[in-house]
Amino acid sequence: MRMLEIIESITKIGKSRKYLQTEININSAWHLWDHVISRYDVIEITQVLENFARDPDLKLVLIKGLEELKKQASDLEKLMVKYGIPLPKRPPFASSSTINPEIMNDEYIFRRVFAGIQSFIPVHVSAMIQSTSPELREEFKRFLIDEIKMYDKYLVYGQLKGWVLEPPAYRV
Repeated sequence: MRMLEIIESITKIGKSRKYLQTEININSAWHLWDHVISRYDVIEITQVLENFARDPDLKLVLIKGLEELKKQASDLEKLMVKYGIPLPKRPPFASSSTINPEIMNDEYIFRRVFAGIQSFIPVHVSAMIQSTSPELREEFKRFLIDEIKMYDKYLVYGQLKGWVLEPPAYRV
């Protein structure tokens, strides 16, 4: 933690929720709410996709991803409670399916999750840029860095499996 963040956290000790609400803008509150809803949606989708994964490595990757998503959702919920922002409805604890459609293969699951990771990077950047609270900017920056690290690992994993669509080499 940087020195200014430490000083800011010390000054906020004992402050009321109503006072803390004056320290964030509507963009920050919306981004917190939007991030937690997005995390809930992705948790639910990942749980469903995990049911259809056949590859044991992919199952493990999805389980690890779920753990990180649940941790992030919990961190966001704590911030929302701190600032008095109403929490949205949580997703079901688990999702299971009794059908097994043929189209739901491991490569499709990989691509679906990979596209989700790619689409979240600009969301984190936007939240970080639009937030005026140093504490929230730091949180959104942490989410961005975690997402980029996840992207790198998942890309390498997909390349090893042969699931990443590689464009043809450009030669003159």
